[in-house]
Amino acid sequence: MRKFAIIPLVVMIFLGCPKDDKVAIDSVPIDTTPVNLDSLVTELPPPAPDTFTPPKLPTGSQNVGASIPNAPAALMDAVEREQSFTKFCYQEFGLKADPSLRGGVAMIVTVGSGGITKAVVGNDSWTGRAGKAVNTCLNQKAAQAWQLAAGAVKPGRYVVPLSFGTA
Repeated sequence: MRKFAIIPLVVMIFLGCPKDDKVAIDSVPIDTTPVNLDSLVTELPPPAPDTFTPPKLPTGSQNVGASIPNAPAALMDAVEREQSFTKFCYQEFGLKADPSLRGGVAMIVTVGSGGITKAVVGNDSWTGRAGKAVNTCLNQKAAQAWQLAAGAVKPGRYVVPLSFGTA
C-alpha cells in the first residue's frame, strides 16, 4: 500500500518539473553588409522658405534725453538716498544671470504735485540680455522707492541717469 502512495507523488513531481525551452531562432536574418549611404537618393520635399522677420524695435525712446530735462538736485538726492533698491535690482536680476553685465539706464520720472507719480526706463545701454530683467525690476519699484516731499520738485518729467557695474 505504501508503494502505491508514493507513485502519485512521483508522477506529480515529474509533471511539475519544467522542461528546457527551445531557444527561438530569428526568422528574419540580419543584414550586416557595409553600405555606402552617399549613394542614396532622398525623396524629401524642398524646404519651406524662412518666414521669420525680426521685430521692429521702437525708435522713439532713442532720443528721449533730448526733449526731457535732467533731474533737479532734490530729485537726485531722493534717488541717491534710495540707491539700495537699484543695487538690489542690478545684483538680483542682472548679475546673478550674467556676472559680466554692465551698463546703465535713463529713467523717465514723472513728478506731480504730491511727489513722484511714475518712473520708467526710457533708454538703456546693457551689455547683455539680463539687462531687460533689471529694467523690469526698476520699472516696478522706482516710483515707490523714491519719495519726494510735496512741492520739493516742480511737476514735470525728468531724466534720471543710473549706471551699473562701472568702477
